[in-house]
Amino acid sequence: MGRAREIGEGNSSSLREQRNLREKDRRMRMKHLFSILSSHVSPTRKLPVPHLIDQATSYMIQLKENVNYLKEKKRTLLQGELGNLYEGSFLLPKLSIRSRDSTIEMNLIMDLNMKRVMLHELVSIFEEEGAQVMSANLQNLNDRTTYTIIAQAIISRIGIDPSRIEERVRKIIYGYIYFEA
Repeated sequence: MGRAREIGEGNSSSLREQRNLREKDRRMRMKHLFSILSSHVSPTRKLPVPHLIDQATSYMIQLKENVNYLKEKKRTLLQGELGNLYEGSFLLPKLSIRSRDSTIEMNLIMDLNMKRVMLHELVSIFEEEGAQVMSANLQNLNDRTTYTIIAQAIISRIGIDPSRIEERVRKIIYGYIYFEA
């Protein structure tokens, strides 16, 4: 009986050692990954892990906004070329969405001859995406309609995804035909 007990104890200690080794490997791997992340986010100074994650998150959001800005710029340039093909026709819509911290601003300029977009449709998109609309404005000038919406994230830590708002606004403008740039 004593020998069986010794064998059983040996198994539990070897299982514990294996578990400890796996945990040690996991910690070493995480430490290595955090050092790689730190070298990309803040190469000049070492940050504590929570600050490092906050910095990395902010940096990724900034990169995403930059990509969205460049896509919009590309789309605008391509639309300008298309507009030249249709001489004398109507102005193609110009949409710009800018995001800063937990605030987002949308400007949309459309030709009066195009499909009418209702301001409440645009406002509802912002609200459905988790934003509180602080200002919504519509102006008719000559042959153009300008929509301006300024909104703030209801929960600032979560934020607002400008690309989702842009996609949904484009669906309204172009009638569910979304052009991927």
